[in-house]
Amino acid sequence: MRNILNVFLLFLVSFFSKGATKKANVIVILSDDQGYGDFSCHGNPILRTPNLDKMHDEGVRFSNFHVSPLSTPTRGQLLTGLDAMHNKASTVLNGSCMMRRDIITMPEVFKENGYQTGIFGKWHLGDNYPDRPMDRGFIKSQWIKGWGLLSEMEFDNDYYRTRYMDSLTVVQSELYCTDLWFKNSMEWMEEKQDNDEPFFTYIALNAPHGPVYAPKEDYLSYCKTLDEKTAQFLGMVQNIDKNVGKLMQWLDARGLKDNTLVVFMNDNGGTGGVDVFNAYMRGQKGDIYDGGHRAACFIQYPEGGFGLPRTIDAAAEIQDLLPTFIDLFGLELDSQHQFDGVSLKPVLKGQALADRKFVVQIGNHVNPAKYNSAVVWNNWRLVKQDELYDLTNDPGQQTNVASQHPDIVNEMKNYYEGWWTTVNDPNETFIPLVVGNPISNPVILASSDWIGTGPNTQWNVALAKDDPNGYWIIDVATAGTYRLELSRWPFHLNRPLSEVGPSVAVGGTSIRPGNSLAIKAGAVSLNNQAAVSANAAANATKITIEIDMPQGINTLKAFFKDKSGAYLTGAYYVRVEKI
Repeated sequence: MRNILNVFLLFLVSFFSKGATKKANVIVILSDDQGYGDFSCHGNPILRTPNLDKMHDEGVRFSNFHVSPLSTPTRGQLLTGLDAMHNKASTVLNGSCMMRRDIITMPEVFKENGYQTGIFGKWHLGDNYPDRPMDRGFIKSQWIKGWGLLSEMEFDNDYYRTRYMDSLTVVQSELYCTDLWFKNSMEWMEEKQDNDEPFFTYIALNAPHGPVYAPKEDYLSYCKTLDEKTAQFLGMVQNIDKNVGKLMQWLDARGLKDNTLVVFMNDNGGTGGVDVFNAYMRGQKGDIYDGGHRAACFIQYPEGGFGLPRTIDAAAEIQDLLPTFIDLFGLELDSQHQFDGVSLKPVLKGQALADRKFVVQIGNHVNPAKYNSAVVWNNWRLVKQDELYDLTNDPGQQTNVASQHPDIVNEMKNYYEGWWTTVNDPNETFIPLVVGNPISNPVILASSDWIGTGPNTQWNVALAKDDPNGYWIIDVATAGTYRLELSRWPFHLNRPLSEVGPSVAVGGTSIRPGNSLAIKAGAVSLNNQAAVSANAAANATKITIEIDMPQGINTLKAFFKDKSGAYLTGAYYVRVEKI
């Protein structure tokens, strides 16, 4: 009897101690190339997003929230709490898609505090060790390489039957990409709940980024009144909305809704939907006007004590989320970390947010372009050094009022000059790609990481687009002999070097024919030394060259030649293996 009583008492202690220390779960959803105007709750006259509208209406929403004008910088800012020019994942291409390796990331913070961490979808912050999602804090990583399913790394992938990486294992699914990420994330979170483990889940969508392929039933909602491309784009957004609805219903059914913070955002300015509705903003993806970087941010957390649903019009940015989570959930760090973002906990709890200034700027972090920026000061915008807009009275940024407010211009210029001193380092270098590390050997280098303007789409590779000066910066972990395999096509295709391709694009739709190259030899040059060449065998899918490489930072250039020995194009894919 005494043993039974002891077991019962232990059960009670365990039960109530769990309840007293139960941690909140966090889900971050980020859509890709959806604009601020691509929500019916923001006034879109055609698109229907009832589930996102419900999230907007029932939670806290920010109306003056900013991301980056491009994909990679936004993702780096989200995960580090640092400006793109500070974390170094500062643009797309030109060797600038990777975060600094000495800074902590959002999943690492959650992991250090006892959370299970999972990413489902697009990463776009480095395809190789030590820059992959599993290297930067994610315990569960289901991800695609490159920037999406038309990137140069995802040849022959498909929106309707998406192939993805489960950590390092290639998995072929039979699901539409957005359905896949939501389904797999919910299955993983269900497993974590069953094990009584708190989770941080990052659902990083690759939709509605082009090429635009929507599920048929969603496309049919818009094809009768819109052109093909726009109908497909809006159909992709509608599919996202349906999946958000499924997620919210699942959270409710599992008893997780109250104790789970869910945030939904889009990653940059509008693209495929701007001709339908752009929320009266100037600019779109890539621009430094508000249409390029103002984004949605909807937050639901019933147990958060955020008060009644409301709109917060204070200026905020995606860099704020990491310090907000640390503050809101009392997350502990093992060392001191400085963030560019600030905690939004006070404003979420109903307090006023202090006067706010910050800079929106992307581009190469090596020799950055000064004034290619927007300074945000509450509702003021200083664009390109000398354009001042008062968004309170001019939300479309049509009237430059700089001459009428010289004091405002000077205040914002001075702020920018101070910020500029923190990013303009004449000794700045690109983050190198690591080769020869036994943790990950071999490594595949792709043209999107060339220093230069390397092709980063299947189409441009197929059309043999090139930067004759493109090269990689590599960090050789161990000196020795390396085998380099040069290919024009991704190695998994096993396609002959001179074959025309690709014949099929994402979704099964034929594209314009690619260009055939009469490749007869390949060559590599290390640190601008004389190139080492090797001839191509008949119908070869790759050309193999062995060279000795010293430890440390090196430059590597690889290219193809014709029968006369003349340069043809850079080698878009090189597999580098320490032997």
